[in-house]
Amino acid sequence: QYTVLAVNAFNSARKRMSAVVRTPADEILVLVKGADNVMLERAASRHPLLEAHLSEFAQEGLRTLVLGRRRIDAAEFADWHAEYERAQSAMQDREALLAAAAERLETQLEILGATGIEDKLQVGVAETIVRIRGAGVKLWVL
Repeated sequence: QYTVLAVNAFNSARKRMSAVVRTPADEILVLVKGADNVMLERAASRHPLLEAHLSEFAQEGLRTLVLGRRRIDAAEFADWHAEYERAQSAMQDREALLAAAAERLETQLEILGATGIEDKLQVGVAETIVRIRGAGVKLWVL
């Protein structure tokens, strides 16, 4: 069973989230999921076949996520965790400090794979978009 040691929360600026876990074999892993562009920037190596698949997924209108991991040793974890704890308890600039701590771990990732899922609109959204466009309003949906 994996033990969660810390979580770096998702936010729209980071476009990713991560968890630091201890495995049953006593390894410490940083597990990360996020938007393809930010994850591939943090990859230890390029993955042309994966990038081709991501392009196909995007052309099909699928929402993509890339999954990655990095092994860290106990000393790196202890050093990082002290920074993370300071950021968690900071009275000023907490979000920026937490983001900086997360950034420190979420590098040189081994890319594990990607997902492409259909992201269906909620009931009534399509009709609302048609009405908004019919009223002459330009609308972008991200």
